[in-house]
Amino acid sequence: MREVLRLGVVLLVICAIAGAVLAFVDGITSDRIAAQATIRLQQALRDVIPEADEFQDETQELSEVQFAVPGGKPRFATTDKMFTGYSDGEPVGLAVMCSPSGYGGPIETVVGVSSDGKVSGVTVVKHSETPGLGANITNRKFQMRFVGIPVGTQVKVKKDGGEVDAITGATISSRAIANAVDEALRLFEVVRDKGAPAK
Repeated sequence: MREVLRLGVVLLVICAIAGAVLAFVDGITSDRIAAQATIRLQQALRDVIPEADEFQDETQELSEVQFAVPGGKPRFATTDKMFTGYSDGEPVGLAVMCSPSGYGGPIETVVGVSSDGKVSGVTVVKHSETPGLGANITNRKFQMRFVGIPVGTQVKVKKDGGEVDAITGATISSRAIANAVDEALRLFEVVRDKGAPAK
C-alpha cells in the first residue's frame, strides 16, 4: 500500500512539472503564433484585393446578416470574418475569410470580391489537405479559376453541376474552395444590398 502511495505521489509530481513546462512554453509561443497568424491574414487580404491600401474589420456587420431568422440556421455558416478594402479612403471591395470543410479538416480561405461584384482573388491561409493532392488548392493556377466570377453565380465544381474544374483526385478540397467562393459572393450581395461600405 505504501509503495502504491509513493508511486502515486511521484506520478503527481511528474504531471505537475510537465504541466508547468507546457504552460511556460505556451506563454512564450502563443503571442508569436498569434502575431504570425495576423501577418498571414494581412498578406492574404492584400493578395485578394491588391488595389486596397487599408482594410477595415467589418466582422461586427457580419453578425447582423449571419442569421436568416432569429434562432434559424446561419446563412453564412463557414464565414469567420469580413473586411472592407479601401484605396485612398474609397471602398474597393470586400474580403471574406471562410473555413469550409475539406478532406483533412477546415481550410482557412480568404476570398476577395471587388466593388463591381466579381471575385478578385482567392488565397488559402491554412489547411491540412493531402500533400500532392488536396494541398494543390494553394496553387495560384487553381485559385485563378475563380477570379472574375460575378455575383449571382452559383459556384460549384463540375462534378456538382458547376463550371469550375476540380483538381484531379481532390474533389473534396476543390469543392471546399468553391463553397467558400460561393458563400463570399452571396455575403457580398447581402452586404451590398444593405448599403454597407462594400457597396
